[in-house]
Amino acid sequence: MKKNFSLLLFLVLTIGLLSGCSISTEPITAATATGLWDKLFVLPLANFITFLYNILNNNLGLSIILATAIVRLVLIPLYLKSNQSTMVMQEIQPEMEKMKKKYEHKQDQASQVKMQQEMMELYKKYNFNPMMGCLLPLLQMPIFLAFYQAISRHPLIKNASANEFFGINLGATGTPANWILALIVAGLSIYSQRLMNNNMADTMKNSQQNQANNTMMKVMTYYLPFAMFSITIGTPFAFGLYFLTGAIMQIIQFLIIKKPQRKK
Repeated sequence: MKKNFSLLLFLVLTIGLLSGCSISTEPITAATATGLWDKLFVLPLANFITFLYNILNNNLGLSIILATAIVRLVLIPLYLKSNQSTMVMQEIQPEMEKMKKKYEHKQDQASQVKMQQEMMELYKKYNFNPMMGCLLPLLQMPIFLAFYQAISRHPLIKNASANEFFGINLGATGTPANWILALIVAGLSIYSQRLMNNNMADTMKNSQQNQANNTMMKVMTYYLPFAMFSITIGTPFAFGLYFLTGAIMQIIQFLIIKKPQRKK
């Protein structure tokens, strides 16, 4: 299990490095795609958007929205696994705190080894992998970069006859439409973060680490929406549609997942 996760982590980091080394502004086509990153990620996404464009009455904006939704749906098992890992972490947090208290004043090597052994037994008891919670954030960056390049480098994004969505230029940046969309995206993101934070606070209200967690959650509640707000203004309007769709689907996904858990 540990070896498999290490391999997966290595692949994710490799993808991130590849993406960082191959950012280009040239329109992405089969002829211009260079390197593994372009050929395996950016070009297929751009082609998928084109495929949807052809069957959606040449509506590029709707094609981007639907492509984002489909990719998010494909990734739902990963989101569920990450969510399950978070829930287990919250469940075993009290036992972990007791264990840390037990060895708080025992700094000798034998005690530290014993604590690590007990910690591993606790993880095994709950079938918990502490690194699983890091997997989703690591995967999000390559997906984010791939979508950004597939959209900003799409051959149709600068085509005046194809890049309008309800009269809005999909390739425009910094326009009033970008600002309005950025405000909507930031608002949805804040709402989504508060939903998750409230749920986490409920499950950890008896934890001694609750105060520290609350501080971290408050920072994330406003940092992420601010980042998305800034990016939406400075990138093509079409990429803002990617953020908008992702934010809406995250809220729906959270509400659907949480309902059965509350009944239990």
